[in-house]
Amino acid sequence: MNLGRKSFSGLLVLIFLTLQALPLNAADFQGFSTESDTKAITVLDIIPNGFSYISNNSISWQVDETPERTKFCDEFNTRGCNLDSSAELSITSILPVCNTELENCVESLQFTKSDGSVVNAKFEKYFKGKTFAGIPELNMPGGSRPSLWIASDAPNAAGTEKYVVNTSMSWNYRAGTAAVYGFQASVYAIKDNFSAGYTDSGINTGPNINGKFGSYTNTGEINFMGTCIATEAGYCAERVEFAPNTRINLKMKLSNKVTGWLQGRISSPAIDLTKIDNNFNSLSVTADVVEVPMMYVQFKKSEASAFVNDAYENKWYSSLGFNGRSEWRQFGPNQPVGMELVNALSSAAKDTAAEVRTYWNVSSLPNISNNPCMADTSKLIGFVTTNAMAYSGSAPTWDGSSLQYKVAGLHYLPDGKTLATGKYDLVMRSESARCLYGFTNAPISATISIASADGEQKVATTVVNEKNGWLYLAANGFTFSAPVINIKLTQEAIKKEEVKADIPAPVTTTPKVAAKVTTIKCVKGGTTKTIKAIKPKCPAGYRLKK
Repeated sequence: MNLGRKSFSGLLVLIFLTLQALPLNAADFQGFSTESDTKAITVLDIIPNGFSYISNNSISWQVDETPERTKFCDEFNTRGCNLDSSAELSITSILPVCNTELENCVESLQFTKSDGSVVNAKFEKYFKGKTFAGIPELNMPGGSRPSLWIASDAPNAAGTEKYVVNTSMSWNYRAGTAAVYGFQASVYAIKDNFSAGYTDSGINTGPNINGKFGSYTNTGEINFMGTCIATEAGYCAERVEFAPNTRINLKMKLSNKVTGWLQGRISSPAIDLTKIDNNFNSLSVTADVVEVPMMYVQFKKSEASAFVNDAYENKWYSSLGFNGRSEWRQFGPNQPVGMELVNALSSAAKDTAAEVRTYWNVSSLPNISNNPCMADTSKLIGFVTTNAMAYSGSAPTWDGSSLQYKVAGLHYLPDGKTLATGKYDLVMRSESARCLYGFTNAPISATISIASADGEQKVATTVVNEKNGWLYLAANGFTFSAPVINIKLTQEAIKKEEVKADIPAPVTTTPKVAAKVTTIKCVKGGTTKTIKAIKPKCPAGYRLKK
């Protein structure tokens, strides 16, 4: 099944100007014409675009574009995407591989195979296409391209040793100032697919689907089927699955403006964040690849609930699936409506996932908490990961006593028999956790409970560990449909043992007796001297007067 792509303008996910498709399984994943009563909805992860671009926020969707002023640009200071005092730009910058300069970049890629052996992948090349320079004085990146890496002796499920890294930063530029609002890093297993129909991806201009001049995205794929992680003329890096039990380490140099919370499609993560200087950090993420179930469901509009029909027609879907003959709506797993749709359409989907794909990605996460312990924007606070079909699109919520996180999913894997089981990891800065509870530096323990929608407590395997200033918590093996994960941290009270003060032994002192002074008189001829001393003596030549 194919995966669509996402595009950002400001903080919102936008619908593509070109209708993009999901990969189709002809028997199971079909759309329907706009006139049909039968509709289709998917809830699945979105593949990031394989190109960098600039969005001009001063141009609304209702305003006609011109060759001199377009909504999308592929370089600064052209077609109205100018770096001037009136600029209102949103930029998605794919990061390059690190070189000798200190910049936002990908430093290294490493694989740990199922037998424990480690393979250092080698950077092979960038995919071809338009790039643009950044703004060095603001430490903001330009627009690069996804990179191809070779991991010798670490084959993927298709038998190739090829992987694509797509790491990007999303940021705004307004009147000379820059602010980071998003970050993502993805690794994909791929195989070669050569065909003359593939082109460089990027921003194109010309007549759009309505016949008017405009700027629009071009994924570079044939018929926009969505199977390519990256393209260039005559070539598609076609997505395949990772080998079982693959563990990946991705190391990056990032602006210290990448702060707050991260989310991920990974499992058993270990992170290391090190300050490089006053502008950059080194972020290393090591984690297992995770299997994620996907939902595709068909329904009759005339029979569906008002909520489902409203979601199909009016909600902010991530993209519009289209294969030239039919269409469907695609929702991201971290959208609130995505979680609701999974629950609302579970019967129509026969409570069974359409397929399972393997992922390794991390991305920034909005934090809606007002708690100062959770909302510090000066540093990276935490990391949440899950393999759930849909999940909370924000950091865990704090209710005053526990951290809560909501997930949703269908009960069964594609065979209709095997139960889908959930994984959840929370990695949190230790000082932030202690801040929430007012804990000391003593060791922390945790209680992790999984409550289903009807309040039933689910059994799950839980893990708690603290290492290098980070608290690691995990819950595995729980089932769906809409469980709430509750984590409550505890710490044993410090025993206040009675301390007896040492009372010094009394010191007996013997008073000193003042020595007695004696007075004598000494004479020499007619001279007399009076001498006062403890042991007085007459000077030489004098004698004691009797």
